[in-house]
Amino acid sequence: MHIYLDMGWNNEYIDQRSMIGYLSLKSTEVNSLLVAPSLKSTAFRLDTLLGNTGVNGRYIFNVAPGRQKHNYAQKCRNWHAKEMKRMSLVRYYLLSTLGCPCDLRLARRDGRWRFDWKQYFETNFKRRCIYESATCGQSTQECCYSPSGSLITTEAGRGVQTFFYHPHSSTLHHKYDVLPKQWCCYLTDNCDLFYEVRPMDRCNGYTPLHTGWLYGDPHIRTLDGFEYTFNGLGEYTLIETTHREFTLQGRTAKVHNDKGQETDATVFSAFAARDRDSDTVHVEITTSRQGLAIFVENENVTDWFTSATATDSQEYICVSVTKTNFTQIEITYATGFSLTITLKAEQLDITVGAPNTFKGYTKGLMGVFNDDSTDDLLPPGENAEPLSNRSSDKTIFEEFGGRWRIEEIDSLFYYAPGERYATFARTAFTPRFLEDVLANMTISQRKMAHEKCGNNKDCLYDYAITGKEEVAKATLDTNSKNKEDSETSSNASPNITVDVVFNVTVGEINSLSLTTVDQDGDTVKVTLESMLPDGATFENNVYTWTPTNMDVVNISFSAADGKGGVAAADVVVNLCNCSGHGECLFDLLANGYELKQTFRIVQCNCSIEWEGDHCESDFDGCQDNPCTEGTNCTDVSPSEHIASGKAFHCSECPPGTEESEGICLPINECDPENPRHDCGHKCVDETDGYKCVCMAGYRLRNGMKKCTGMSNTYSSHLPTRNSQHTYMHTLYTYIHSYIHTSVNANIHTYMHTYTHTYIHTYIQA
Repeated sequence: MHIYLDMGWNNEYIDQRSMIGYLSLKSTEVNSLLVAPSLKSTAFRLDTLLGNTGVNGRYIFNVAPGRQKHNYAQKCRNWHAKEMKRMSLVRYYLLSTLGCPCDLRLARRDGRWRFDWKQYFETNFKRRCIYESATCGQSTQECCYSPSGSLITTEAGRGVQTFFYHPHSSTLHHKYDVLPKQWCCYLTDNCDLFYEVRPMDRCNGYTPLHTGWLYGDPHIRTLDGFEYTFNGLGEYTLIETTHREFTLQGRTAKVHNDKGQETDATVFSAFAARDRDSDTVHVEITTSRQGLAIFVENENVTDWFTSATATDSQEYICVSVTKTNFTQIEITYATGFSLTITLKAEQLDITVGAPNTFKGYTKGLMGVFNDDSTDDLLPPGENAEPLSNRSSDKTIFEEFGGRWRIEEIDSLFYYAPGERYATFARTAFTPRFLEDVLANMTISQRKMAHEKCGNNKDCLYDYAITGKEEVAKATLDTNSKNKEDSETSSNASPNITVDVVFNVTVGEINSLSLTTVDQDGDTVKVTLESMLPDGATFENNVYTWTPTNMDVVNISFSAADGKGGVAAADVVVNLCNCSGHGECLFDLLANGYELKQTFRIVQCNCSIEWEGDHCESDFDGCQDNPCTEGTNCTDVSPSEHIASGKAFHCSECPPGTEESEGICLPINECDPENPRHDCGHKCVDETDGYKCVCMAGYRLRNGMKKCTGMSNTYSSHLPTRNSQHTYMHTLYTYIHSYIHTSVNANIHTYMHTYTHTYIHTYIQA
């Protein structure tokens, strides 16, 4: 930190350039933010300059070497707080996201989604993830599927997540979606914060696309499922929404026979489409009739298509183009419309997927999309009435199909040099209709046609009018496959209802029940996908488990309706082992255990008489040395702990001592403030107790406690106190004289001791 206060330097006589900065341990360069090489007035008055802290003269720089340690939990919380501030905007964009297809079967048939093949390979083929291919905005969903094809719908499975920024916006997507999920879910246990602002979809809002298709010499199946044949020649409106949010146009051309001659049969040769905000995409058959040519906004992008590998996508404005293979391309628009264009037998087929949001808002050759096929043959015009579904091909051609020919001003098609709208506007063409073709066939021709086509009239017509078996076969195969796909897509996936979190306790019986619902009424079979641990059973959709240890256990179920619809549920296991001596804290991860995605060991709140991570140890009441110094601590059993409320026993202080302020101190029985003796006169404290003494004229009784006076006879012969003093002084003088004249050393010593110890002491007293 550099802090420059009031410097007050006088630079009047200084004419030098100045370098101001710092050197770090791993750098020899001066930090450029503090370099002032030219203006000496600036260099010598940094106190007047605004520093990088927002305060004049104050600069702060990090000069510490090495890598910084990141607080990922704080990063997660900071990101969450910022996202919450703009949550109204986030919700607005999230409303535009599609619901995840409920299983992989539906995902494969829904052209609005693209597979993330990179992730599929990176997970060793265990996860197949998809994302919306064209959003024309920011938000999208990522939906992932298990090997069984079921949607992964748990946080632990990391199967579904919302992206505020589409992966196409790689920088923003990485910053605001990818990194935050790593901070919150993978590096810390804050996934709840992430999913609060990036909520998961569990396919509740998913509705499959309604499909219709055009194929062969053109045969059309409308979005509501009505089938008819239209052999027009020119450019026509296939779908146009009420406010032109989406428009699809098709161009037909005559079929050439094996000799290269034109026939009266027509097939689709080009398609062009756009929605309100997107680029226009034009796809046509090449002049060799063996490949596809692609144009975006009249720019030829065929080279990309030719060089691209299968599943490669190219993003344009609000439209995504994906190469399926060399003869098939998928185009998805932000409005939700999906097109699959396929080259077969020198003709183009197209399958159209329409979202439910456009029900009641479409018209054109693919009918009025409203779940009612009886009004699909509606000609253009404000007051037009639909034709009967029983109308002949000729009536349909003249009164319905022909009237959907586009005007030049409305054309979306690309025109090559030398081509224009009029090149394809063949208004004088009249096709050969099925009833006429069949009437002119010989018996042998009819027999051969039925051998190739059975009773499929579209196949019979195409074979009869073109004479090409491959055209007839393509018609038969396309219609059969598309019907099968349509039936598969219309089959709803079953739903599994189960608690996503299973709190279990070791040694106790724990049960988890499942219920299933199928909208189509199909019989649903539930399968346990994970291994049964010891002590567990799964019968009649009830999972029962009595854990005996803390081994990792995964629990996952799948449900199938027998018609391709599948669902799955992964359960997060919170395992508690308090050894029967505590309360399970299922919301807290146990110390020393990793945060597994679907399995967690949780903490225990042990009762007071137990301790340890799993309350497996008797609480050691003596661990903190609670007893008085000099005594012994004894831990008690849990049962005694409960009964007495105490976790330990302390021994008594040694004899002659007592506890005082945590210490065993010697007992002073003679303490006048707290006497603890039974002496009659005086108490004398000793190490191992005390003794009693009597006053003059008294002696201890036999119990050595109480004093008794001497007998009257004895005491009457004693002199008074003054006479006693005189007597003892005379006696002392006499004995002292005797000592000095005595020749016996023992007598000398004894008498000296006697006079000094007793008589002299008495006299002094």
